[in-house]
Amino acid sequence: MLHEVPVPAGTAGRPAVEADLDAIRDLLTRRWRDVLPDVDNEVMRHLVDRREARRRGADIVRFIGARTEEGDVASWADLYVDPATGTAQIKDLITSKAHLRGGYADAVLTTVLRMAADEDCSIRFLTADASDWPRQWYERRGFSIIGHSTASNAVEGKAAVSCR
Repeated sequence: MLHEVPVPAGTAGRPAVEADLDAIRDLLTRRWRDVLPDVDNEVMRHLVDRREARRRGADIVRFIGARTEEGDVASWADLYVDPATGTAQIKDLITSKAHLRGGYADAVLTTVLRMAADEDCSIRFLTADASDWPRQWYERRGFSIIGHSTASNAVEGKAAVSCR
């Protein structure tokens, strides 16, 4: 999905900020455990730690998180920026179950869009499952469908919305 509208100037609440892997390690582990309840701890550790390898995925890679008043990370996403091509990808925008519907994902999304715009990225995109509710949430925030892919979800028989 491509973000083609003007980037929001700021967030209604507190903006999200850069976060390190340790700040979201437990949250990632819980989210993976929800998806894959039967995998062993070693596999779980690899799934969480592979996020660090993502730093090699683009010229600029940032992990962005929105925190609660208590300082806990409530929502987070990855931002991959290639300034040479003016391209930014937003990946894995997730909110912890305890903080759903608190505006944290909006704070993260607005912040990563602003960061991408500040790096002169006119191409800002993400992928979303065509049959899942986040697709409509992204559409309400200025993203539009620009293509479809079935390769990443062939096992489940789902089509994913993605960049061409």
